[in-house]
Amino acid sequence: MTFVAQKNGKTKTRTLYAHSTLVLDAHTEQTIGLANQHYFYRDKAVKGTPTEQQNRPFEEKETYRWKACFEKIKAKVNGVSNVIDVCDREADIYEYLDYHIQHKHRFLVRAKENRVLLEPNSKLKSLIETSPQQCSYSVEIKQRGGRKARKAHLMLSYESVVIKKPQLGEGAASLKVNVIICKKKNTDVEDPLCWVLYTNEAINNPEDALKIVKYYELRWRIEEFHKVWKSDGTDVERLRLQRKNNIMRTAIIQAFIAVRLMQLQEIAQNNKQATQINCEECTQKLTWQLLWMRTEKGAPPPASPPSVYWFYYALARLGGWNDSKRNGRVGFKALWLGWYRLMDMVEATELLKALQQDANL
Repeated sequence: MTFVAQKNGKTKTRTLYAHSTLVLDAHTEQTIGLANQHYFYRDKAVKGTPTEQQNRPFEEKETYRWKACFEKIKAKVNGVSNVIDVCDREADIYEYLDYHIQHKHRFLVRAKENRVLLEPNSKLKSLIETSPQQCSYSVEIKQRGGRKARKAHLMLSYESVVIKKPQLGEGAASLKVNVIICKKKNTDVEDPLCWVLYTNEAINNPEDALKIVKYYELRWRIEEFHKVWKSDGTDVERLRLQRKNNIMRTAIIQAFIAVRLMQLQEIAQNNKQATQINCEECTQKLTWQLLWMRTEKGAPPPASPPSVYWFYYALARLGGWNDSKRNGRVGFKALWLGWYRLMDMVEATELLKALQQDANL
């Protein structure tokens, strides 16, 4: 997202970044909602040598946002004992791991750095090669960019390690964590899948390790949210506004719409059980009645509300979807366009009602 910033009479285009936290139910794998969004932009480049930049206090670094965002979430709930913070490689920050351990938070972070280990006496990359296999499992790898979708067969190993504090790091002298390694050997696939995960979750057997890996697989839902929000759905990246506050207000509204579209898809897409759910649980009576009249060729709305299943696919048809591949899968662009058109119809109907009321006065 970009906006125009003015400083000392000069105009510059700035990029507005967003750090999003999505909440999922680990058991049902359903999206609960958006817990927090932190917006920031880089006003000026950080000066100094790489060593000088690294020597800055943790609170002055851009990576501090991981801790700041989790603190905001803690302030919104009564407790985080039933919450596990699942993060990708960008959160492999010694100070962030130390923060979670010191406060006894549950966490799962994918490793990025080749950290020095005190126990065993090696580096992380060496551990990847020597750690013995405890079990194996398969995972579906989704298509992304130029990478094709595929099914990967992985070997899984786990053990406890002690991480040494980096020379320029802050916090405890060492951190004891559990490491889970998921890797594929003897493969001709370019850039074969290999996950190395830090966690303080107890691992007593392979079943515990597999459950934790399943939590990490759910982390990809945040990528889906960003895709729906940024490009495939509400297309927030196309916003071009002159003030930061204006673009933030619009982006926040569209972020919650993106979450609702995701939730609607999770409930209804190719799910016959959704035929038993009343659509008024997710929309108002006027909204579904207008959608019915628009998509059902002028047939009068039924006396009882139709199902969420009907609402989902009718909304998709309004957005131009026609199931040409016969797989029942709806793209978020069609859902967003259908919703946008439907809201125009709702607004026009409400304006017409207001005009009629004024005429009767």
